[in-house]
Amino acid sequence: MNDALAVWKDVDGREWRIEPAPQRLIARCGDDFLELPEASWSRDIHISEHGSNFIIRFETFDHVLRFLITREAALPVLVHLHHAIARMGKPVEAEPPSQQARPLLWPKVSSLAIWAVILSAFVFVPVLGLLPALAAVILLILHRVKVRRAEAWRHSRNLCTVAFALVVIGLLVSGLSMWGFWANGWTVSNEALFHVSKASGRNWGVIAAAIFVVLLSLSVHEAAHATAAWWLGDRLARSLGRVTLNPLAHIDPFGTVLLPLILALAGGPVFGYARPVPVQVESLPRRRRAHILISIAGPGSNMLLAAISLMLLLAAGCVLRLAVPEATVTNFAALDFTAPISASGFALAPAFGPLCTILKLSFIINLFLAMFNLIPIPPLDGSWVLEHMFPNSMGRLYAVIRPYGFLIFLAVIYTDMIQYLVIPVGGILIPALLLLAGATGY
Repeated sequence: MNDALAVWKDVDGREWRIEPAPQRLIARCGDDFLELPEASWSRDIHISEHGSNFIIRFETFDHVLRFLITREAALPVLVHLHHAIARMGKPVEAEPPSQQARPLLWPKVSSLAIWAVILSAFVFVPVLGLLPALAAVILLILHRVKVRRAEAWRHSRNLCTVAFALVVIGLLVSGLSMWGFWANGWTVSNEALFHVSKASGRNWGVIAAAIFVVLLSLSVHEAAHATAAWWLGDRLARSLGRVTLNPLAHIDPFGTVLLPLILALAGGPVFGYARPVPVQVESLPRRRRAHILISIAGPGSNMLLAAISLMLLLAAGCVLRLAVPEATVTNFAALDFTAPISASGFALAPAFGPLCTILKLSFIINLFLAMFNLIPIPPLDGSWVLEHMFPNSMGRLYAVIRPYGFLIFLAVIYTDMIQYLVIPVGGILIPALLLLAGATGY
């Protein structure tokens, strides 16, 4: 038997001997035995700081061990994990890892990076976007100064790269929009905004584009839930393959396909749902905060996708207006989103219309998904946020009504109440379409 690296007590008070072995780590407690191969360390070992201590969790198919360990007691195992095992099975002699270089075996994201991405998504708004641009740049600088250059923070640095790119692109689009307003005499064409298509019957091109956008948006929504859970230390969704944009991983045969089809044929309100992402927040530190972040990640990703779609649509319209002033575009900013955008008068017109139709649908559908999922009615994401923000009041109420949540949801969908709950959609949609009409003149 190898000598123990450390003897730790788990949260149940049992003493475990943590032993090194060739390319694996072994934990023993009497007759109980847990073996962690080196190849699975990044998946099965979770380490986070808690004050001056470490929270260390070993998680396999049939074991979940949780330890709250002092820095001194954790140091030998951290060294072992950082440097692995020598080929002959003896621990590598090494200096203890520094404060900056200690191994953290799961991805981490700073709140500075998250807020920078959120703010950068609104930089494209003319004039008003300068304020979020300044705030995003300040957050990026603070992230550069405060967050160490460790591998565990790679995802956080990637988000900062995305935020910086959105700031640069957003400022460019904002400049184009200001030029468009100036060229159009600071007026908005009511005809462009309230134009109604005269085409009769269903437009199958728009329907196909809407189905594509819905599948992509639902995939982004569910992947955001799974990614947030993974970054917070819950790897269940990732182990089930849910950290992906592949729609096949998120489609529910009944909720995504059959139910909307039945409702459409019946002529009633059409809705559906994707497969919920399974989470295990009970084992995470700060469980309430973790559940709020995981719940809000889905609607947040849809809002971010809506902002990016609107930014690209605005940029396309402004560039076309600048490059080909004689071009003709219809339904570009019209409230009638069931009508496709059409263009003529330039070589790329056949591709411009369908592409802008997809971007416009992406903006509207993602805006609706974000606002709809934030409604605090079970089983929507907003109910989990409100439950954990106010556990002693709303939490008790939701504990009673959550088993009947789907019935309440149906009652809201099939009554006039839904019209009032989606008012925030109009509060964002109308100004956005006014921006498109005023900046492009289409």
